[in-house]
Amino acid sequence: MAFNLSLLGASGGGAAGAYDLLETTTLTTSASSVTFSGLGSYSDYAHLQIRYSARTSGAVTAGILIVTANGDTGSNYSSHELTGAGSSVFADSDLSRMRTAYLIGTDSASDSFAPGIIDLLNFSSADTYKTFRSLSGIADTGTLISLRSGSWRNTDSVTSLTLVDRSGNNFVTKSRFSLYGIKAA
Repeated sequence: MAFNLSLLGASGGGAAGAYDLLETTTLTTSASSVTFSGLGSYSDYAHLQIRYSARTSGAVTAGILIVTANGDTGSNYSSHELTGAGSSVFADSDLSRMRTAYLIGTDSASDSFAPGIIDLLNFSSADTYKTFRSLSGIADTGTLISLRSGSWRNTDSVTSLTLVDRSGNNFVTKSRFSLYGIKAA
């Protein structure tokens, strides 16, 4: 069976529904945060997506990635999570922060990185709260797969996104964060 990669958004041609790579940051030194700014210039896109492979300097197996919009560090975020850990399942919520995904820490195998995808829907809409959803996981000392969603309770267009480790640890060298734009169908 043959696959038409252009239908999967792999063409980069910018057709409706396609994922276009807009920016990539690969850390050459550790950093306390990663920011994508100037998002207002991407008005051709309906949604944004961040794909990452990251590791935190924290002495943990699993860290948490926090996202803030437009530099807003207030408590007007909420997030929900459903996580599978081996044969166990658990749910959690946070009514003040956008906990979007897992990170792997230094208690995990050296040079391993946690992958994840974070979607920001209708980022430039001026009449809705902004919705995030993510899928992330860790396959190291135990397998964690997490599906999360949440919102930034603000109707402003998102012009910047900042990613940090919840515990204030740095992202380590070789962590990679890519921003994609998704055109409306």
